Amino acid sequence: MKLEKIGLVANVLKEDIRDVLELVLDTVPEGIELVALSDTADLLPGSRMATVDSFTGCDAILALGGDGTLLTAARHVEKQQIPILGIKIRSLGFLTEDDPKRAIECLFKEKIRIQDRMRIEVALESKGAVREKYSALNDVVVHVKGVSRVIHLKTTIDGAFLGEYLSDGVIVSTPTGSTAYSLAAGGPIINPENVEAFIITPLYPHSLSVRPLVVSSTETFTVELVEDGQVTLLTIDGQQVCEIEKGDKIIFNKSPLVTKLIVTEGYNFYDLVRRKLRWGGVLRKH
Repeated sequence: MKLEKIGLVANVLKEDIRDVLELVLDTVPEGIELVALSDTADLLPGSRMATVDSFTGCDAILALGGDGTLLTAARHVEKQQIPILGIKIRSLGFLTEDDPKRAIECLFKEKIRIQDRMRIEVALESKGAVREKYSALNDVVVHVKGVSRVIHLKTTIDGAFLGEYLSDGVIVSTPTGSTAYSLAAGGPIINPENVEAFIITPLYPHSLSVRPLVVSSTETFTVELVEDGQVTLLTIDGQQVCEIEKGDKIIFNKSPLVTKLIVTEGYNFYDLVRRKLRWGGVLRKH
């Protein structure tokens, strides 16, 4: 993997982000060009980081913070599909590495793998015309703004009627996002290394028969807002938000683009789940 120019994306609100940035700058070999958007570059004025308006031409991106920071980085380079290495700072981190120094050393010693992570493409259709288009690495959520109230949603798959939900909303997740909001709402865990699918997880449905559903990524899933009367939102990866109205349709498909995620030597998804979620613990005493 050619490494001549690296982009840095940092969570500027993290308490010790300057210390981590300094460690990164010390660890990345001299001669490697380092660039960042102004919010990150301004943390260490006068350093070897150059301020840029975009990451065009970068060979890799270092996302410093947590999974949210990596999602931000993925949005910045969605079309260029530049590989991203995430490094966590005091967060749970399913997409990020625990040890900054080791992660960067693995990157330059080529002790890494690059995984193509599936993205969701979302089209918001109003009165028969597409009003907005988005793309998500983790999930897309249809929900009510503010105080929780149920909304009425009609769902179809490839044009076939699936059902109607009276619920707080619905999460449509990728396998990468299966360990995020969808998991907290009762959705299943899916290995993003080798499975491509959508996870449809209703939020607190008013029926015991409504359960999370896993469907093929080759299918088209559609949600229609049946009733109005409250502000209903579409939230993409927890970062982009738009309002939807009665009669609007949200159409979900597999995106033609992927997020290229860099993982270091020894990465195993099941080991990650076991460690992060304390999966498979035996409660009884031997």
